[in-house]
Amino acid sequence: MPKEDNKDLSLKLRFRRILFSQGYWCPIEVELSQYESYGKTVKRFSLTDLDVLGIRYDHLFTRLVVVADCKSGKNISDISRLFWIKGVSEYFGADQSYYIHNIVGEHARGIAPKLGLRILDETALLTLENDLRITEHHFPWNDLAIHQSISNLWGIDLPDGSKPDQQQLTFKKVYSYLSYSYWYINQHRNLLSCIEHFRELAPLLDVNNPRHILLSYIGLERFVHSLLEAIAYVFSQGSRNIPSDARKYIYGGNLELKEKEQFFNLLRSLTRSNEHLDPAYLPEITELIGRMIHNPDGASDVLRHVSAVYLWCVQLKNESLVPLDGNKENTAALVLARDAANTFCKASGLPHALFERLSKL
Repeated sequence: MPKEDNKDLSLKLRFRRILFSQGYWCPIEVELSQYESYGKTVKRFSLTDLDVLGIRYDHLFTRLVVVADCKSGKNISDISRLFWIKGVSEYFGADQSYYIHNIVGEHARGIAPKLGLRILDETALLTLENDLRITEHHFPWNDLAIHQSISNLWGIDLPDGSKPDQQQLTFKKVYSYLSYSYWYINQHRNLLSCIEHFRELAPLLDVNNPRHILLSYIGLERFVHSLLEAIAYVFSQGSRNIPSDARKYIYGGNLELKEKEQFFNLLRSLTRSNEHLDPAYLPEITELIGRMIHNPDGASDVLRHVSAVYLWCVQLKNESLVPLDGNKENTAALVLARDAANTFCKASGLPHALFERLSKL
């Protein structure tokens, strides 16, 4: 959530609104990183960023990922950007990629289909907005002022030249995880990792601080996304034994789980301690996974509902949530969003009041 002026931002927000209307959860400006060991430390190197990322799950928990590269400048090589977005989409594992530029040359249009890419110029983008009746959509994802007000709440606020204290460093660690590490580490690790990051932060959060509320909602989004990734794995196993399959996913597979269990058995025998591999909250996580699997209509749309609640009810202070698609309200998705928030709070120790607006819907 960068705070600097961004000449491409309008295009990003417009395409984000399009994807949201089609059922996607849509983070923007997702930075991709690489981590390398340097002596006793690990350093992060920025690779590039995804201007728009769209993720949705169908009722069979099949994931569909869309990425977009948005450019508004005049001195842009369309051909170079097409090959760039092709490489980035393959690296990230996207199913469909878009190149969005105000004006696109004919030579680029000829190459795009060969690369499996889609192109939108300003005329095509406007036509798409009209065809999908985007202007009738309640959620102002394209509003620059609203976006900026949210962006201003992201990150620790330090005067120039000052160093963060220990409390601010704790916040910085969580911001870094949500912004960078989350998109780098193996996805199966994120479910417990997200919880543990917020367990460390929980005592420092103020339920009346807008920065802390935003941080908590972003954490909830990552938690729900991690749940859906776990559900996709469990569903692929036939959902015969949900707790067992969920454990296999969380620990990286059968062999990895067996190794970890053997290590904890050895640890207990050597130290006579009562340490257990599974955290105490794991049964609640697997129970929630089971309920979501058996409620696919709601579970597949929980991510959008969490982000919509923050925008519509927290940021814009509306008392109720309008239907996300303008017609029928998805009550099951809203109930599961509340359940996910409750489980996230119980597991991480976050104050439930951080999600007060969600709990009242």
